[in-house]
Amino acid sequence: MTQGIMAIVNPVSANGKTGKNWPRYAKYFQDEGIEMEVSFTEYPGHATELARKAVAEGYRKIMSVGGDGTTNEVVNGLYKDGKLLAEDIKLIIFSQGTGCDFIRTFGIGKNIEDIVNIIREEKIKKVDICQVSYRNYAGDIESRLFLNVADTGIGAVTAKLVNESSKIYGGFLSYLIGVFRVLFTYNNKAMRITIDGREEYNQYLNSVIIANGKYFGGGVMIAPEAELENGELNIIILKNFSKPGIVFNLAKAYKGTHLSHPLVDSIKGKEISIELLEDGSAELELDGELVGELPASFRIVKDKLPVMG
Repeated sequence: MTQGIMAIVNPVSANGKTGKNWPRYAKYFQDEGIEMEVSFTEYPGHATELARKAVAEGYRKIMSVGGDGTTNEVVNGLYKDGKLLAEDIKLIIFSQGTGCDFIRTFGIGKNIEDIVNIIREEKIKKVDICQVSYRNYAGDIESRLFLNVADTGIGAVTAKLVNESSKIYGGFLSYLIGVFRVLFTYNNKAMRITIDGREEYNQYLNSVIIANGKYFGGGVMIAPEAELENGELNIIILKNFSKPGIVFNLAKAYKGTHLSHPLVDSIKGKEISIELLEDGSAELELDGELVGELPASFRIVKDKLPVMG
């Protein structure tokens, strides 16, 4: 078994800053006596392939260097059929993307000094991983994992818009600008939501957020009651909000004080399904990346993921 670290680097993350900064990071790790091999991603989904290959080659410490989407791909490469490829896998997250939302909940710093300390201390926290089945853009049912947050509704449409832009303003401003642009054309959708076998909603909703971590959208504390290790998902329901209602309550969502609003529900559950009750489609995003559309079902997988930090 290889004792070193395999760093999977997405050079185009953070608007290309990751690729530009990597030579400096690599020298810092070397100067600190930390040995690692490096693989650079070249196309969407490549990080999943590289993670799988690294484990097959005997690497057990895998470092994701990029945004939440890169980490999502790496995580998908560490599992097969909901099980870790090896019991002693450890994930290191060197967050370099636009949003950096997962590390806010976990409590990992994003500076290289923080990552060096994490590698040296080798402390582990085992976190829940969620598996979701959904309809991909080719119309086929597909399954993949996510680590932080999934959502459908205005947030997913906003994520799509933000991903198609340059993200030059960073996570917070890019998402905020995106929300206001989407508001002009977005309409609430009729959905049915079943949680742990019970139909809980059958009505027009603005958004449904399935949260493992607390944050999405570059720092929006959308799910303040979410926990990474409790074996449950936190479902946040934004009901039939008006457009002005979304605007007026956006500041509350950033602070995590929106749960007291009468049109917001926060529920815990282990198995969730969402389907659209009208013509058209509803986008689904996982960890900031658009993957497909409703219907979708969610569940926590058996094997927790060991994350260093």
